[in-house]
Amino acid sequence: MRYVQRGFTLVELMVALVIGTIIILGAGQLFLTTFQTFQNVDKISRKQENLVFIAQRVTREIRQNGPGRFTLECELEQVQEKDQCTCTVADTNEGNQPLISFRKDLASENLSDCLVEERKLGEPVSDSDALYRVVLPIENNGESIVFHVAHRAAVLGTEQSRDENDENDEDARQPDPNNPGYYMNGDQMYNDRCYVPGNGNLNTNRNGCDAP
Repeated sequence: MRYVQRGFTLVELMVALVIGTIIILGAGQLFLTTFQTFQNVDKISRKQENLVFIAQRVTREIRQNGPGRFTLECELEQVQEKDQCTCTVADTNEGNQPLISFRKDLASENLSDCLVEERKLGEPVSDSDALYRVVLPIENNGESIVFHVAHRAAVLGTEQSRDENDENDEDARQPDPNNPGYYMNGDQMYNDRCYVPGNGNLNTNRNGCDAP
C-alpha cells in the first residue's frame, strides 16, 4: 500500500503568511495606540494635579493676604541631553524655596518661547483694587490657564472702616419704642408679609423685613 505525503502548497503558504502578517501588524498598532493613550492620560493627570495644587495655594494666599508670596519662573534645563522647559513656583516667605515644578510644552522648536522671567503670581486687574489675575503656562503647547482671585480684605474693606460705618448707622437702626415695627428713622422693620406662612417664622430676606 502506498502512502501519499501531502503538505501546503506555495500559494497556501503565501496566503497564510499574508494573513499572519496582517494580524501581527494590527495587534502591534493596537498596542502602540494603547500605549500612547496611556502616556497622554498620565501626562494630563500630572498637569491636573499640579494645577489643582498651585491653584489652591495661590488662591488661599491671595484671598487672605494679597499677592506677592508666590513667584513663577521658566527656564531651560538639560534632561537626558535634551533641552526641556521647566517652570518653577517658589515661595518667597521661605527664601524662594521651590514649591512645585512642572514641564512647559513648547508649540514650536523656538526655545526662546520657554523663558519667563521671575514674576509674582497675581497681577492686578485694571479698574479693580481687589481682583488679581493668575497666569500659569501649564496647558498643552505652552498655553496658559488664567483665573482670577479676589482679595477679601480689599473687597470687604478694613475692620476700621466697617466699625465706623456701624457706629454711624447705629442710631438709625434702633427700633422705635413708640412705633412698633419701625426704626427710629422711620424705616419699616417688618409687616405681615415678612412672616413665612405655616410656621410663623420671620423671613428677613424680603425687602423691608430686616428686623434687628
